[in-house]
Amino acid sequence: MSTADPSHAARAAQDSHPGQAAVALAYQRFEPRAYLRNNYAPPRGDLSIADGVGPWKLRCLAQTFATGEVSGHTLIDIGSGPTIYQLLSACTHFKDITMTDFLEVNRQELGLWLRKEPQAFDWSTYSQHVCLIEGKG
Repeated sequence: MSTADPSHAARAAQDSHPGQAAVALAYQRFEPRAYLRNNYAPPRGDLSIADGVGPWKLRCLAQTFATGEVSGHTLIDIGSGPTIYQLLSACTHFKDITMTDFLEVNRQELGLWLRKEPQAFDWSTYSQHVCLIEGKG
C-alpha cells in the first residue's frame, strides 16, 4: 500500500500537464450568470430574429423530437451547462430528464430554475418560442 500524499500526486499531475491545469482553473472561474446574460438574453438571445442562432437551434431540436425517433423513459443530458433550452422540446417525449454538469456553479444555477427561485434566469421567452414552433400556442 502506498503512503504517498494525495495532494502531492495532484501537484505532480498539474506539473506534468500545465495546460490541463490551466483549463481546469479557467473552468473553476466560469460565471454562469454572465454566460446566460451574454448569450441568452437580448440582444444575442433575441428570438424574434427568425434566422438567428437561437431560433435555429430551437427549430432543429423541435424537429428532431417531433419525428418520434428520439423518445423513451429517461434522457440524460451530459454537460448541460447552466441552460435548459436544449431540453424544452424533449419534455413531452421523456418521462424523466436528468441534467448533469461538471461545474458546481452550473448545477447551482440549474437548481435555482428547478426550485423556481426569483433570481433564476428567466427561460419563459424560450419556452414560449418552443410552444410556438411546436404549434402549442
